[in-house]
Amino acid sequence: MKRTMSTVARFLAALSFGLACTACSSMLASLSNSINTLNEKLSEGVEIVPVPADAKKTAPSAAVAQTPARSAAAPAPAPAPGVRPATVREFVGTPYTVLPAGTDGSVGKGGTYVLFGDWPQSIMAAGVTVDESQVAVAGAHTYFKGSDGAWYMKVMENKSSGYEGPNGFRYSDGTRVQTSYKKSCRYFKVEPIKWRVLTNNYNGSGKKLLLAEAALTNEQFCETFGDHSHFEAVDGNRYAFTLDVTIRQLENGTYIHHNNYEHSRLRAFLNGIAYIQGDDEIYRKGLKPYTRINEEFVGRGFLQTAFTPALQGRIAVTTVDNSSRQNSGVDLVQELTAVDRSLYDGTMYYEHGEEHKRVYFPKLTSSNTKDKVFVLSPKEVTRADYGFVKVPPKVTEENVMDKFWAGEQWRASETATTYKGLARPLTDFSRARGAAHFDDETTTTWWLRTPVLPPYFHTLFSERLEQEAAGVNDFPTVFGMNVRSAAGVVPAICVN
Repeated sequence: MKRTMSTVARFLAALSFGLACTACSSMLASLSNSINTLNEKLSEGVEIVPVPADAKKTAPSAAVAQTPARSAAAPAPAPAPGVRPATVREFVGTPYTVLPAGTDGSVGKGGTYVLFGDWPQSIMAAGVTVDESQVAVAGAHTYFKGSDGAWYMKVMENKSSGYEGPNGFRYSDGTRVQTSYKKSCRYFKVEPIKWRVLTNNYNGSGKKLLLAEAALTNEQFCETFGDHSHFEAVDGNRYAFTLDVTIRQLENGTYIHHNNYEHSRLRAFLNGIAYIQGDDEIYRKGLKPYTRINEEFVGRGFLQTAFTPALQGRIAVTTVDNSSRQNSGVDLVQELTAVDRSLYDGTMYYEHGEEHKRVYFPKLTSSNTKDKVFVLSPKEVTRADYGFVKVPPKVTEENVMDKFWAGEQWRASETATTYKGLARPLTDFSRARGAAHFDDETTTTWWLRTPVLPPYFHTLFSERLEQEAAGVNDFPTVFGMNVRSAAGVVPAICVN
């Protein structure tokens, strides 16, 4: 099966699963029920208050406590000795505001752009000072008042680990991004989020689909990935299984891949919900499989931070299609073959033992979800009617060698099929947070929501493989990324 892969993405990853631990089945059932109840309550507007960290060990049934709804804002930090008490103010967000026709953006001046919600973006300008006694709290963020009347967030710098080039990573004002070990802090201006309206009728719902114009921050798709692979032969092909994936399992006994969007860290961050977390070291330590609920983002996700409670009411709950159809018809996977689709949908099996017992591969795709904030799919970011117009490669695969022998130079991106409107700039805040980028580039890679088959899936030869989720690279085109990549986050929302 032909696959077109970018030069940047030519590293292997595996579709994998592990062996069940029957001794912990009842515990895992309770775990899954707990997390489902938790997220249902959150969608109904009931706030879930996390328990202290020392109480979150391996007892899922006691992982959360429910209380009547209150403000999702975290308390302001206590003032240091000798500092007068902070004046805590309510943060007033930017309402839904349509920008004038002719406003420039990701698809030029022909697109429809709006401002809605707020997020730290630009580095503080020279000459501006901050009064840390004046405080506003929004979700997970604490903001301080600037002398220019704007709010600012204080962030400890943590530059990307990618190749810096001769000039190093720099902010828009030309100053260098520092490594975390220097413990250097900078202030970033809280500004309205700019969005592009992709369609006025998303999937026939009558809702407007909005996509952020910048990679607002970075996050891992999942903080664990499968390795310690071993292989089984099926119909002459070798498929990878991982043992440590048993740390994430549903109540019905099926395994959760690390690139499963429904149970991903990324989705939890976007919506302010809990998720199932594993441990990369569990198999190496020889311990029994276990899973725990991670509540880091409960009530403190992007949704609760970028939008005030009043503004959140404008955002619709969307049924997000996570089926294999969302990976169809794009350069990343081409049209899925019957074999590929069976892997995505969990209908592939092999016969094991003399009894010829059917053993099913766990499906790659996750169940559909109901979310207020999500990320797009490969199919959605390659739709011309959404403004993502396909641009043919400047250099075809056929004439690459001709150019080589002629001594001509070309960039790897010139051989890729790219899409107009996909490139997303790095904000200064994203740079400080360590969003992935290379050299002095102004754009970043960013997440899509679907799992992908690793390149060369049918001819695997490595026994240490990583699972991938779809993303957009800086060419820009669709490709696959290690789920632990520090990729950018470009949120999407639907509004009434």
